[in-house]
Amino acid sequence: MYPKLLLLINFLLFALLAPAQIDQTLQKLETYHEQHVKEKIYLHVDKNDYSAGETIWFKLYCTTAPFNYLSNISKIANIELISPTNKIIKSIKIPVTIGLGIGDLNLPDTLEEGSYRIRSFTRWMQNDSTANFYERVIPVTNGRSDNVMTKSSLIKNGTENIFQINLKTIQGAPLINNSISYTLQQNNNKEKSGRLKSNENGTISLELKDDFKGGTLSLQFLSLDKRRVLKSFIIPDPNSQNSLQIFPESGDFVNNILCKTGFKTLTPTGLGKKAKITVKEENQTTIAEFETNSLGMGSIPLLLQTGKKYIATAFFEDGSSTSTALPAVLNSGYVLTVNSALKDKIAAQFSTTDDLVNGEEIYLVAQYNGLVFHAAKQKLNAAEVLFNIPKKNLPSGVLQLTILSAQMAPLAERLVFNYNTESTLLPVSIALNKSSFTTRDKVTANLNVHYDDRDTSKVAALSASVVNLNKVDSTTDRYYSSIVSELLLKADLRGFIERPNYYFEDLTNIKINDLDNLMLIQGWRKLDWKGYENTAPTSFLPEKGLTVSGTVKKTARKAVVPNAKVTIIPTSNMLLSLDTLTDGNGRFAFDELFFADSVKFIVTGDGPKEKKRVDIIIDEPLNPSLNKSKDQPLLINDINTNLLTQLKNSQQFLGELEAAGIIQKSIRLEEVQVNRVRTTKADKNSRNLNGPGNADQVISAEDLSACTTLEQCLSGRLVGVMFRNGVPYSTRSMGLNGGNPMQIVLDGMYIEADQINMINVADIASIEVLRSIGNTAIYGMYGANGVIVITSKSGDALSSSYTPTGIVTIVPKGLHVNRTFFKPQYDVTNKNELRRDLRTTIAWEPNLITSKDGKTQFEFFTSDEPGKYKIIVEGISMDGKIAHFEYLIEVKPQ
Repeated sequence: MYPKLLLLINFLLFALLAPAQIDQTLQKLETYHEQHVKEKIYLHVDKNDYSAGETIWFKLYCTTAPFNYLSNISKIANIELISPTNKIIKSIKIPVTIGLGIGDLNLPDTLEEGSYRIRSFTRWMQNDSTANFYERVIPVTNGRSDNVMTKSSLIKNGTENIFQINLKTIQGAPLINNSISYTLQQNNNKEKSGRLKSNENGTISLELKDDFKGGTLSLQFLSLDKRRVLKSFIIPDPNSQNSLQIFPESGDFVNNILCKTGFKTLTPTGLGKKAKITVKEENQTTIAEFETNSLGMGSIPLLLQTGKKYIATAFFEDGSSTSTALPAVLNSGYVLTVNSALKDKIAAQFSTTDDLVNGEEIYLVAQYNGLVFHAAKQKLNAAEVLFNIPKKNLPSGVLQLTILSAQMAPLAERLVFNYNTESTLLPVSIALNKSSFTTRDKVTANLNVHYDDRDTSKVAALSASVVNLNKVDSTTDRYYSSIVSELLLKADLRGFIERPNYYFEDLTNIKINDLDNLMLIQGWRKLDWKGYENTAPTSFLPEKGLTVSGTVKKTARKAVVPNAKVTIIPTSNMLLSLDTLTDGNGRFAFDELFFADSVKFIVTGDGPKEKKRVDIIIDEPLNPSLNKSKDQPLLINDINTNLLTQLKNSQQFLGELEAAGIIQKSIRLEEVQVNRVRTTKADKNSRNLNGPGNADQVISAEDLSACTTLEQCLSGRLVGVMFRNGVPYSTRSMGLNGGNPMQIVLDGMYIEADQINMINVADIASIEVLRSIGNTAIYGMYGANGVIVITSKSGDALSSSYTPTGIVTIVPKGLHVNRTFFKPQYDVTNKNELRRDLRTTIAWEPNLITSKDGKTQFEFFTSDEPGKYKIIVEGISMDGKIAHFEYLIEVKPQ
């Protein structure tokens, strides 16, 4: 469908638009699109808010824009958990198969409460702005190791600004006379630290200086039960007020040309605020008046004149108001007015002042990131020129309309939102096994995806979650995006989109007028006409697997080593080695690897002339920058207090899981001294792959105290080991030809056996001898003749007299190993797995695939708590249709 559609469109375009210049422009646009295909990511998570100790379960959908076909570009996706202080505290990689991936993020029960963010991207997406990465705000409470409630407020007292925080336990007891350390990181990068003491009400107050423009406050203190508690707070600019922003269509007001004008009212926190807007000529009567919607957005056509000044005023429901001057009216210019609410077409009117009517050809181009869907030409023979764009060939989502001059210069631009229900939505219905349910009852959900005869594929990938609505904060739903609002809207607009689902509450009748106002007002992703001719290769190639790459250089020199043999060996299975050769620049790469996280590798290098006298420099990953969240208005303080009900519910549920032995509680101890009793002579920092002390023989530092050379110390002392010319051999491997030397491992680095005497005896903490098959097997071919593991006292042999070359050990970032979602089965055994079933997420099914007839099903058991449960199903068909479906079931007491 997609290639045929492009061929048809291009044929029509080139047939109708004969001038060579427009032909070349359209060809360059097509080339640009082919080289800059956009990937979008959406994560379907099991619920909206979490508590420390719980797990975030997610299904990843990666599509290509604008048709939302499941992407086959990237095979690896990155998912990051970002803290309230804007630090990455957890990062995982998951495999992506035909645009689909499954994973989870475990939240330690020592996690600081606050507004966290999940960010996801592919390496291919790193060629674009980080503003286009998927991002979602996740509130996280902590009732496991925290138990401190806060209520913060910014108080203005005359010319003084004070940030005040009240601290108390969950039971309501104030933290009296508590010593609290704080760090204030201001937005202007100034940092201030100090200590505060809470008063008799458990309140602390921090005075803000006159130059304070907002920042982040971090607290550290001990709770009443002597646990260390961390808290973070976002402090807004004390001087910020409600604001009014004005957006003339096409960017400018032009003399005596009717211009649709967007208005946006904002609170200091960045959220929209409903208001009544009036526009008047300065010192004159009102010329326009209207109300914004609940998000503070609205529009009205204005006809203004040059030389006059205009003022817009927003009147808020609390009686306050704010005024803003309209931009100056140009005496000469262009305006592009668009009507996207028509059923079958988008109407565009290009208006100019009389001095610009020149009779030359102008072109309208409707495109997405260089992919052209419609192009038309007219002659600028009048002050108003009309264009009609048929909707039947347009994809759903954000499109860019541009008027180009005969010289291919953009004259006016406008974003529009197009929506085609039939080609976009994948209808889903559900049938349950019973009409009513009780607690601990089995539910079988039969899903049916409905297709029409035009669908080329009737297979869809779906995910489903079921949550107990009595245990979640339903008011937060409006701040999050569904798969529909994310892929069609939020992923293409770079600024903050408040309540993206607001526009899609009814998927068969979306709020098209509000969406058009959003297109007028909101910052967006669009094509840079100055840069679309750029055909330079992209910096980040699609990731088809994991990669280990680097450079081989001559030892202690900058000179590279071409044609060096490089070998990579996983220590978990020494037989699975891979070889490659460096190129002319000494570069090597092992691509399309798949291995689990925390796997250790040995990388060896052998130059044609240098042999093992080479240095191997492993590339560090090029991680994207960590910027402020574009969803900054959703980052709030006092999460424990705001979500107290959820916190208490989570405490109870996690307590039940702990009692049942399903999870364990992590406890952070303060200043606890542990006297370790050694059960082995091996140093604790030993790199023995079997574990410290798991060896046939161990020699301690004390045993070496009277020796000058290592051979002198070890000769005759190691069982089954013989030294020849300073080289150790295992008697097990000595045959007629004398066998091969034992492998020496120094602080995890593999060195030549004849270099053992280069090691300073005084630097050694322990030596472990591995001769039996049970101890050498883990070293694979390197352990065939036995292994001697040497651990230095510093843990870093590079500080000693010997520096090993030609070998490094690495632990690259591997693929996340998924955990299993807890799913009780009450019909399998009479013994209840939980004494009390207090789950919030009742079911999580991330891997539902419909059959050829569009059907699939999943099962779950209700918990011990009656009430309303919500089933949420999301997914994508193979031909790019999007599914979002919600269904409520009532659970009654037994």
